Amino acid sequence: MGIPWRKIGGALKGLLPFVPFVGGPAGAILKVISTSVLVIEDVVVGQPSATKRQRAIDLANTMLVIAEDQTNRDLMDNETLKNAVGAVVDAEVALRNAHAALSSVVDDLQADR
Repeated sequence: MGIPWRKIGGALKGLLPFVPFVGGPAGAILKVISTSVLVIEDVVVGQPSATKRQRAIDLANTMLVIAEDQTNRDLMDNETLKNAVGAVVDAEVALRNAHAALSSVVDDLQADR
């Protein structure tokens, strides 16, 4: 019996009903991680980046454990998934930092008009 990806995606969508469901179950996992980064950036203030990174990973993993409970599958025993969660957290943070830098450049250009 294969992994019930549709059920896993549905479980994660249920956890984050305010986030549109795109990209199937993998997209749902990406949304979980992205939301975790956003929540941690808003809540964990004044902590080093490494601490925020770990908290975002912990929060994403907690939501994935809930998906495990609903699907009766052991997702968190998958080393590839664990590594992917950390990589997506890093990519999400890099994207947010790049966006902030671009916004700063645009603001400066608009101020020079």
